[in-house]
Amino acid sequence: MQEKQAKDEPTPRTATPIWVWIVYVLGIFAATILVFSILFTAGAYLLSDDVPVSLNVSIPAIVLWGGLSAVALGLLLYRRRR
Repeated sequence: MQEKQAKDEPTPRTATPIWVWIVYVLGIFAATILVFSILFTAGAYLLSDDVPVSLNVSIPAIVLWGGLSAVALGLLLYRRRR
């Protein structure tokens, strides 16, 4: 007779797909670019009293980097809730 496996044994976990890791890495990279851009611009405004500083915002860059960050964060939250 074969014995049944104990119900206490944990079910085997599957490995995280490579595309998830790629999205995470791109999201972290995009968030880093956004944060350093904001800090660099704020530093230029605060530390340059004698030189005028102008602000040139690139909407496509904000959409690209912000979108990548949002997708990575959304994927992270979706996978945590499952």
